[in-house]
Amino acid sequence: MNRFAQLLASLCLIACHGIAHADPLWPINQKLNISLGVFFLDTDTTVRLDGEAGSTGSEVNFERDLGVSTSDRFRIDGYWRFFDRHKLRFMYFDNSSSNERTIDRDIEYGDTTFPLNANVRVDLDVEIIELAYEYSFLKRDTYEVAGTIGLHNLSITAGLRADASSNAGLGGIDLKETADGNGPLPVIGLRGTWALNDQFYVDAQAQYFAIKIDQYDGSLQDYKISLNWQPFRNFGVGVGYNTFSTHVDVDADRFNGKLRFEYDGPLAFIIGAF
Repeated sequence: MNRFAQLLASLCLIACHGIAHADPLWPINQKLNISLGVFFLDTDTTVRLDGEAGSTGSEVNFERDLGVSTSDRFRIDGYWRFFDRHKLRFMYFDNSSSNERTIDRDIEYGDTTFPLNANVRVDLDVEIIELAYEYSFLKRDTYEVAGTIGLHNLSITAGLRADASSNAGLGGIDLKETADGNGPLPVIGLRGTWALNDQFYVDAQAQYFAIKIDQYDGSLQDYKISLNWQPFRNFGVGVGYNTFSTHVDVDADRFNGKLRFEYDGPLAFIIGAF
């Protein structure tokens, strides 16, 4: 049994304990909803860091070229319904990975060249925070559909280092270069909730944005769907799937180059609702 199935089974056992005492809270009317869980994500990260003198860097895929592997990550989602049709929503998770590998080609990264056969350490840190406002323009007893506008703040640090101690065969080279980007990415989209009954409901979202202005040219897409089971008034469990991608070309002081960051995977979480 894989980790996702194990966690799902554990959550279901927790929810089943004492189910006879359930006191339903209709999902369309929840005022506060917080989900804590594990994201079994798979990432695809490509970075091109250009030199300050205008030289074009190499496109580096951190998973394929440098062996960065992904792992399970903690994630938090939630919303506050402050009026009947109005919500504030938030999401947070981070992903930090590292690896060492002997590279099979020269890599131009910023103003630094990492030569063929160098032993390179890579550190990749990604943090995503979402804040959004939602208005339910269609709200019925069993479903609601909302328009959403918000910001995804994507913070990424992607560093390469070749230490002298591990590169004696190349003359003891000591090289280091880091790409560092941080900025809010606006999104607009739709979110829908469909109550199957007083315990089960489906939640789905689609968000998108594209912009080309001054030194920025990029797009963002974010899609998620989940099935939630709330056998208790203030407690439930859920499973879902999320896919996210952003492609950005930037010509700025802190980051000059290209970034493509994508992730997708299943989620399993517990729900607190009020």
